[in-house]
Amino acid sequence: MTPRAYLSVRPLPFGHTVAQEEGIGWMKAALRRAAQSGALPDVDRAIRFYDLLARKSAVETRVTALDDYTHQDWDRMRLHAPPALGDGQSGPEPPGVWHQAPLERRMDLFAETAEAVARDAFADDAGPPDAIVQVSCTGYDSPSAVQRVAVEHGWGERTRILSVGHMGCYAALPALATAADVVRAESARLGVTAGTPDDAPEADARAAVLLVELCTLHHHPATTDPEQIVQQCLFADGAARLDVTAGPDGSQFALLDHIEALVPDTLDEMTWRPASVAFQMTLSRRVPDHIRENVAGVLERFLARHGLAVADVDVWAIHPGGPRVIESTTEALGVDDDRARHSHAVLRDRGNMSSTTLPHIWDRIARDESVPDGALVASVAFGPGLTVAANLMRKGE
Repeated sequence: MTPRAYLSVRPLPFGHTVAQEEGIGWMKAALRRAAQSGALPDVDRAIRFYDLLARKSAVETRVTALDDYTHQDWDRMRLHAPPALGDGQSGPEPPGVWHQAPLERRMDLFAETAEAVARDAFADDAGPPDAIVQVSCTGYDSPSAVQRVAVEHGWGERTRILSVGHMGCYAALPALATAADVVRAESARLGVTAGTPDDAPEADARAAVLLVELCTLHHHPATTDPEQIVQQCLFADGAARLDVTAGPDGSQFALLDHIEALVPDTLDEMTWRPASVAFQMTLSRRVPDHIRENVAGVLERFLARHGLAVADVDVWAIHPGGPRVIESTTEALGVDDDRARHSHAVLRDRGNMSSTTLPHIWDRIARDESVPDGALVASVAFGPGLTVAANLMRKGE
């Protein structure tokens, strides 16, 4: 199989690591505080549900960009802050407001964090990539973080910039495929065949993909809705950079192929929409069942294009939408847990970071010496639609 392109992965550190027990403790304290400000339904039941999730959680630690979740000093919160009183006003805070931070404040925090992450991600670049793709479904700002950084570096006329938004947890896959198409097209324009040795400057056609997801900006401290509580115990923040090249050039993986498929009659099973104060997800309990019923067929047909079967894949990078998503996928494919161990490890250590999760799994696979060069790696993730997205890579050049 001739590679479509080559890639390397770099997780981007930022924010604060919070133990799962401490994070759930914060949610319970915030809910109790919200209940003191006004009547909320089913508070005791919600607290018991938090306790149940804490005992059964497959997540041990998560990262958040906000230090709000690291303490309970309510007067110094950045997002979940008491409302500012007007000039000359005094007295208690207005009821029911501190836990309903406006969307504008959430997007301000996203823009601030994304720009800092982007600045760090490109700090050591000697020259501009041919293209930069910024990916997020948890925040928006225009000009984007990568546009601002490109201007700072003087790349305004030397790189193309694309924003990929609101695709959800599977967005790393189409973003990577798009970046691969860009470097192949640029190489073809310059008369260079993708995959040739790096013996000429033209073979260095390259694109960068910056993924930034701040899921914890959209927590609802006053919620008693079980679905929302599950999400608040699962989702986390993360960032990563992918470098995509036409030639090997020391890359970690060769990208062999990519596919996306929409599962029939499932459009409303998963949604992700801006709401009045934050982005809001709906997630049907049937999603794991839809995955179990459909993912094997999609992936078997995908692999068959290359004369391969599920058994030929050495490692599976499965987006950990939650433990049931991994289990549903492995059961449908007949894959044992060992071949999906990197997905379980990232869920345990980082939670669900939306589109940045798969790159963190790829990084684990790249650094795992027990996975040899030449190993076939299949990735699969899911999102609204329901969309099944997958790719096939080979570790090493």
